[in-house]
Amino acid sequence: MKILLFLLLLATSARAQLGGVYYQGELGFSYSQLFGPFNGSFHAEGAIDTSNWLPSLDEGLGGAIFATDTTGAQQLLTLAVKRDLPADSSWNVFGLLYRSPGVIGTGSVPNPTTTVNLFLLWHLDSLSLPDFTDSLDFMELLDSISAEAKFVGTATAMNITALESAALEFTFSGIMLDLEGGGFPVLVTGGSAQLEGFDLSLEEPQARRPGSSIFLAPNPFNPSTRVSYFLPTAGYAQLDVHDVRGSLVDRLFLGERPSGAGAAMWHPRGQASGVYSLTLRVDGRPVDQVRALLLR
Repeated sequence: MKILLFLLLLATSARAQLGGVYYQGELGFSYSQLFGPFNGSFHAEGAIDTSNWLPSLDEGLGGAIFATDTTGAQQLLTLAVKRDLPADSSWNVFGLLYRSPGVIGTGSVPNPTTTVNLFLLWHLDSLSLPDFTDSLDFMELLDSISAEAKFVGTATAMNITALESAALEFTFSGIMLDLEGGGFPVLVTGGSAQLEGFDLSLEEPQARRPGSSIFLAPNPFNPSTRVSYFLPTAGYAQLDVHDVRGSLVDRLFLGERPSGAGAAMWHPRGQASGVYSLTLRVDGRPVDQVRALLLR
């Protein structure tokens, strides 16, 4: 699917320039077609693999801020993907691309100097990537995708309420038109996104937080990371790894442990890129929790 290859190339180029921040979380909105049958809601939650912008499960949401040139212009890309289950096995893709002539900040957009494009690709048969692409033209790439319906438009309102390395939150509404030129406009209402962030520019292990009981190095990491921990008391301890949905994906140890310092290695097997939470418990009580970013 050429649009995803385009986003991958965009992300790779931008990451080399800035490092950037990768976001994941949940996004939802309602859509209604004026005098038409295309009505409903869209919601995606979970992680997207940063290596190819594919969802880690049946749905996922990712985002990143990228530098576009040497003038300091930036663009914010948010991409949500979900599979139509149990009705069929096709995919739906929603994207929001916000371009700014300077540094993106909180507040209401668009304004005369910014643009916010929306696109909704409905019932794609596959998210597979082609071997190559000969163009990075946005509209040309959208036009080359095979889907049951393709809608493209702009945000009529967008308000960014949180924008930092740890969190990205915004609301939005907009209007989209059928790219094939048929049918009536589709209104996007009640749009909201809540994403947690992870700084991709971290090239060195994160400094230990004051009073923390868990420390990862390296972090971000691939393919494995060393988890150092400190138990204030001896007891029945466990160190669990959860994904963004809160599902248990790994358990590094479970059993009696003495008090003091220790270490364990995490070798993710089968997990996609994304943010994971590591929680240390002793006798059922949480001691500390940290986040880790796996980059495939």
